Amino acid sequence: MFKAMNKSFTTLVFISFFLNVFSKLMCYGKIILILFLFFFLSCASPYLKSYEPVNTFLELENVSSKKNYILRVKESNNQTLRIFNRGEGSKHKVYPNKTDYTSELFNEKHWRKLYLKYANDTIKKYWKNEDFPKYRFVEGKREQLFTYTFSKKYPDLKDVENVVVLSEPIYYYNKRYVMFFYHIDDYLFSGNPQIVVVMKREGNKWILVEKIGDYSCSGCL
Repeated sequence: MFKAMNKSFTTLVFISFFLNVFSKLMCYGKIILILFLFFFLSCASPYLKSYEPVNTFLELENVSSKKNYILRVKESNNQTLRIFNRGEGSKHKVYPNKTDYTSELFNEKHWRKLYLKYANDTIKKYWKNEDFPKYRFVEGKREQLFTYTFSKKYPDLKDVENVVVLSEPIYYYNKRYVMFFYHIDDYLFSGNPQIVVVMKREGNKWILVEKIGDYSCSGCL
């Protein structure tokens, strides 16, 4: 009887040990799975890792870092999508008996992919100093620039006259192109047009493909 009890006890200890080891393996497995998903999602980011195309464009346009500041908050993706589509929302409308100014880069299939990927990303994002190391930054909201409210809140920036507004660059057409919103807001409200900039990488450098003007107004928010 004693031997039987001893054998049962040994069996229970073995089962307990096995379950403990199995539980730890499951726990480690979950951790490994979480880490794998984290790195996978990081690698699958829909945004660029470098802002080289934007810096290249600013150089091409001779946007002086002495005269121009950059707005810290990034413009919404929806501004880029709206101008490229020449209209709000996902549908691309072409009206009869009217000149169609749609970019030749517009492709219905790739436009739908673009819209689905970026239209719902409405999280407010901010530029870091290292993104544009040559430039100084302006804090606050775009709609408050050059107002009494802005000068009271940021007295050190009251003499700022030109502020570059940029959106996060987004991929288009199977990552063949990147595009982003660009405008220089100025205290005179001169009305220079808002545009979408399209860049393409050729070899080791970025080249300007097209500047698409805002169809709705000149210089409006």
